[in-house]
Amino acid sequence: MTLRLLSWNVRVLNNPQKREVCKNLLKDWKCDIVCFQETKVSSTDVAFVWSLWGSPFIDWAVLDVVQALGGVLLIWDKRVFEKLDVITRQFSVSVLLRGVVGDFVWACIGVYGSNDDGQQVSLWELSS
Repeated sequence: MTLRLLSWNVRVLNNPQKREVCKNLLKDWKCDIVCFQETKVSSTDVAFVWSLWGSPFIDWAVLDVVQALGGVLLIWDKRVFEKLDVITRQFSVSVLLRGVVGDFVWACIGVYGSNDDGQQVSLWELSS
């Protein structure tokens, strides 16, 4: 199985025009898992997620922005992965996923936080 992953520091997804650009690129790229960092979105719902990935076959987990900093959104195709568990911490959102085909289990972690000098640091880690 070929897995298509995308990690993207989008720097503000609350702009409808930027979301439209993201949606069009995601259609072209046909990803299985997407991690958006620095979303700057304070409240994420299904309508917002669908505005990014127009497929009805999606699931997602989110770390909403804290004091206008950060925000992480993990989205995946439910035809490829089944969600087993989600853990949200101060700077990360973790999802345990099982492959629909092959029954393999993945831990996907989207991390976002500030470092000491005030610059932002983004990290996307995918491990099995």
